[in-house]
Amino acid sequence: MRILTVRQPWAWAIIHGGKDVENRTRNIAGAYRGPVLIHAAKQYDYTGATPTLSRAQIAAGGATSGATSGRPWMTHLGHVVGVVDLVDVHHASECVFVGDVVEDFDGNFVSQEVSYCSPWAQAENVEHLVLANPRALDEPIPYKGGLGLRKTNFGIAGDWLYEETDRCTCGVGSTIGALYGHEPGCGLEPIARLAATS
Repeated sequence: MRILTVRQPWAWAIIHGGKDVENRTRNIAGAYRGPVLIHAAKQYDYTGATPTLSRAQIAAGGATSGATSGRPWMTHLGHVVGVVDLVDVHHASECVFVGDVVEDFDGNFVSQEVSYCSPWAQAENVEHLVLANPRALDEPIPYKGGLGLRKTNFGIAGDWLYEETDRCTCGVGSTIGALYGHEPGCGLEPIARLAATS
């Protein structure tokens, strides 16, 4: 399974706020499509407060009490907070939708509106990583961040996030180097439950 480090509040917005596009300067996914762990970076993006993010927070219920009241993304820095499915990657220029040309009140012909594949999509020279099916971890787990879309030893089985280990988890004993005698799933350590957020 792959992992992507994203600064807060964007990691929160991906899992809880309906952010279905992650904007990157290049295609960091290559041909990969599938589940991606979302890791909240230790650094916060202070340029992140936008009307779109505020609407997403309200739609998702937001926090109502405590030190992070109204700012639920201020928690879990440096943790894996959820999983999404990477379903597509395309350049911003491939998803421009221009509305019909209409006549305004002064008799001028103007384009009605320019929009992109998502309200979260940036219009600059960027790649859009299209995300779907966000699932939050019931208990975020500490993890070291990094650049790019990296491989991990995590996987998903049903609604569980698990970690692949080299030790026996079925009770037979020893390591699982020799698979004989071990139960199916031996060596998979359940880490956290996943819960759909939309």
